[in-house]
Amino acid sequence: MAKKVDSKEVGLELGFLVFKFFLKSEYLHYGYFSDGLEADVAQLNEAQKRYNELIFSCIPEGVKTILDVGCGSGKMAEELIHRGYTVDCVSPSASLNKIAEELLSGKGKVYTSKFETYESSDKYDLIMFNESFQYIPIDESILRALSFLNKGGYILLADFFRRPIPGKHPIGGGHEWTEWERKLPTFDVDILLEKDITEETSKTIEVVNQFTNEVVHPVWKAGFLLAEDRFPLLMKLVKWKYRKKLAKMENKHFTNQRNGANFATYKKYVLCLLQAKT
Repeated sequence: MAKKVDSKEVGLELGFLVFKFFLKSEYLHYGYFSDGLEADVAQLNEAQKRYNELIFSCIPEGVKTILDVGCGSGKMAEELIHRGYTVDCVSPSASLNKIAEELLSGKGKVYTSKFETYESSDKYDLIMFNESFQYIPIDESILRALSFLNKGGYILLADFFRRPIPGKHPIGGGHEWTEWERKLPTFDVDILLEKDITEETSKTIEVVNQFTNEVVHPVWKAGFLLAEDRFPLLMKLVKWKYRKKLAKMENKHFTNQRNGANFATYKKYVLCLLQAKT
């Protein structure tokens, strides 16, 4: 039986290609639009660099070894290595890991595995989750991270959570914030930092929405019109057979619901630094 395609993995790979070709960025994470930086496609790469600087500024003194969980293209790991850290990466995406391996050129190990099943005898001073935390159950993320830490080590996570607002949210993803608040005190950690950066990161969604409206949607419509002109009977069948999926896709991506204001309303983006209790 053929292996089922992981839609999240495909989405990340497509995202990397779009970001690299159209937006001149090799990062797969949100941008940090601080100090009045405009929500514009041309500013996304700068905002993502500011995001990295924010993350780097939160790494405590004395940290030497880092495990990057969900390393994406490996770009952040590369920059950490340039700063003198020893960095290993773990991610379930084989194709993105190939990109990361080429980028790191043997300076850091890249393991193809889900963090939930990752096995290693290595210990680290810091475990880092940059927008990968939402894909792993909370308990498993923290408990497994603690098992890979040196004594007094740190967990640094940056991700968004779902606010407790009833009804269907226009933007998916993220753990429930109330669940995180309830479970965090049960872990054997001290909270060193908890910073809300929703406002600064929400502009990323505004940029993506702008790109979707001005590039993706017109291309989508033009492609359909061309296909209907060339293959009218086939397209009639396709539109009937996949009408629900097409309608869902239109509603999800092309109705302007996935915007910065809705992100700030329904999501809470938090930067959190935890230290294992000794």
